[in-house]
Amino acid sequence: MAQRIILIHGRSTKPAKARFAKLQRQALLQGLRRADPVKAEKVANGEVSVDYVYYGDINNRILREALACHKDTLTDNDPAFDAAPSLPDTGYAEAINQLSALGRFDRRAYRKVLAENTDLRFVDNAARAVSTLAALATGALLNEVAIKLATADMGAYLMRRAVGSAVRERLQTPLKRALKAGDDICLISHSMGCIVAYDVLWKFSRMSEYRDVRAGGNRIANWITLGCPLGEAGVKAYLYDANERAYEGGTDKHPKHIVRRWENIAARDDFISHDATMRGDYRDMTRFGYVDSIRDQRIYNCWTKDGTSNPHKFYGYLVNPVTARVITDWIA
Repeated sequence: MAQRIILIHGRSTKPAKARFAKLQRQALLQGLRRADPVKAEKVANGEVSVDYVYYGDINNRILREALACHKDTLTDNDPAFDAAPSLPDTGYAEAINQLSALGRFDRRAYRKVLAENTDLRFVDNAARAVSTLAALATGALLNEVAIKLATADMGAYLMRRAVGSAVRERLQTPLKRALKAGDDICLISHSMGCIVAYDVLWKFSRMSEYRDVRAGGNRIANWITLGCPLGEAGVKAYLYDANERAYEGGTDKHPKHIVRRWENIAARDDFISHDATMRGDYRDMTRFGYVDSIRDQRIYNCWTKDGTSNPHKFYGYLVNPVTARVITDWIA
């Protein structure tokens, strides 16, 4: 039985597929080497396989069409998608390396980051919009307006069937293959990728056309959600299982018997994971035995680039020792 990590990224514009995978690998290994150098080497040498699920080409296209400003930022080309516009990766490797200079990732280190850099929490309009989702009433129209204001790519995923299907397919293919092969899987999802993962897990565990995935009884050992928006009311209203109902002794909501442990990690001030705890929101998953456990942890994400901090950044989550220790605890 092979051990396999599957990573799926989040919202917003992205570098080209191969370049983005290289940056994720750099951040992942830096974090793992802090936590356990021996186990990190198993990832580095391929003993533990890593799949980098990518839908950045879809995000880039949607955001370029929706917001004129992205025409000036998406200036690179992605050879994996017919030279589609993508985000230049200049400076990201250096920014990841800068995190290696931090001896600690605590409140003091984070405050130093905020003092020395522009604080993105109060200048990103999308961030402010997303953070309001938790306070929304359940009215569909109000949620729809808020989501569209928050981010065009997340809104398209949640409200356009063709877009949602295309994005989910990117995760479904490698995850289905790994589950059917009996792999020991650690699924790591970030931001919007948590929504995609949740929907795919629900489909795999509930829909008749995926009975072949369930037939072998394999389950994801660890599902790690980073900067997760699944607690937001406006997001919940558009999940794949949003219209399912509870019944005596159970519920048709939530992925069922497809994940063993759900590890949710939220950074302080992360505007996407405004509701930072999943254990309460998804208590029925433990109540009915659909998962073995759900654990919430808080961290400080000390990511900076070009003089700007961002507590939501995927690389900052991957480098953090708390995230790394959850992964190395899983690695045999």
